Amino acid sequence: MNPAATRLRIACGQLAAHDLDDARVALDEAVAMVERAGAEGAQLCVLPEATYPAYVLGSAAAARAVIAAGPDPVECLAAAARDAGCTVVAGVVLEADTGLENAAVMIDATGTVRARAGKRFLWHFDREWFTVGRAGPVVDGIGTLVCADARLPEIGLDLVARGARVIANPTAWVTSQPPPAGTNSQAEFLWRVRALENHVVAVAATKVGTEGGTVIYSGGSQIVDASGRVVARGAATEPELVIADVELPERSWSGSQASPSPTPQSPARAGRAATSPLVQEQRSPTDAAPAPAPRRPPLREGYVQVAILSDDDLLDRIDGHGVDLVVGPRGVVRNARADLAVATFADDELVDPRPARAAALDGVECIVWLAHRVRTPLVEEIARTRALENRVFVLVWRAATDGGPLVADPSGAVIARAAAARFVVQTACLRAATATKVMAPGTDAWDAVLALGREP
Repeated sequence: MNPAATRLRIACGQLAAHDLDDARVALDEAVAMVERAGAEGAQLCVLPEATYPAYVLGSAAAARAVIAAGPDPVECLAAAARDAGCTVVAGVVLEADTGLENAAVMIDATGTVRARAGKRFLWHFDREWFTVGRAGPVVDGIGTLVCADARLPEIGLDLVARGARVIANPTAWVTSQPPPAGTNSQAEFLWRVRALENHVVAVAATKVGTEGGTVIYSGGSQIVDASGRVVARGAATEPELVIADVELPERSWSGSQASPSPTPQSPARAGRAATSPLVQEQRSPTDAAPAPAPRRPPLREGYVQVAILSDDDLLDRIDGHGVDLVVGPRGVVRNARADLAVATFADDELVDPRPARAAALDGVECIVWLAHRVRTPLVEEIARTRALENRVFVLVWRAATDGGPLVADPSGAVIARAAAARFVVQTACLRAATATKVMAPGTDAWDAVLALGREP
């Protein structure tokens, strides 16, 4: 990509999933997709995570046997990139010093390998056969991460601090039931928020179908502009080339021009000093550094009953309802639990992921967002993302004309919303849900944040 480019034609090669013993077919289809992208004039083509040899490997030994049999996937993709005249970012399983790496390689239009990044936030059974990867360089304004890496805001922040204007994500969005009912939180809302909060073009290519007789893919590959708008999306069940012309942001929030944000303070005010990227035009790489000692809320039994008042004068409506935490248009009206840590933010503050992250790392269980004046329509998507990535409850006050109040739980699901313009939204929040920062078996977000802080 020309570093001075203002517009880019981007392709997502959404591929059919193949089992490990069909690796050669998978590679042939990937090469064909690159050829199609080149014929359509694409300057960048992104292919899914573990396009070759497969994602569900069964064992490292089985994968190594297939890889050893050849052909070399990087050489094949490099030839395809050269013939197509476009940059390719593809997910490929490669050998690293410490084992097999779930990698993404970036190959430019001359067929030269320019970058390699390894998946750093291994998801569930990934760690059965993959080693933790390393960050890759940002080349010509393109930064790369792999699938679940997108669930850690620090990784995107780091790429942007190093000059990324485009983030390419070879991914394999897994779901628990067949599409269209089955979806994935990244496809549903999170990937749009990553584009918005970092002010970058975000490109995610995933698979469709099933793999290994155990995994279902959600499809929905996406090209998202810097405002968080999906400009092109793949189908849920069919392989296809998704292509779009996208305006590039004038610049990323480059750390070379930034001054660091002050260190957040108490849980109730954590992150207040960190300004939204909609307001602040630069950020420092040091802003992405995680807290040295994150706190985990104690494991507590039972529920906290919460309520959000659309209007202040509705407070008496909940007399006798046993509500512990009450939020109104001006903030927290009541917190009857002395041991319940709550942080409050307003307006654009939560568009930036760092304030909520700082609060959560300090042990907050509930985040209150007074979304009076937010310069994006993606309030619900942001709230769900902050809840999911931090494993906290997010209580949003917003005007009825903007959608009304809602509550998102630590899975990112909306568990309560208003039924009328004047309404008291109520729900029970399971406190144990905030005590664990585990997103999937063996995948702990706080451990991952600490690991990022230890990387060289």
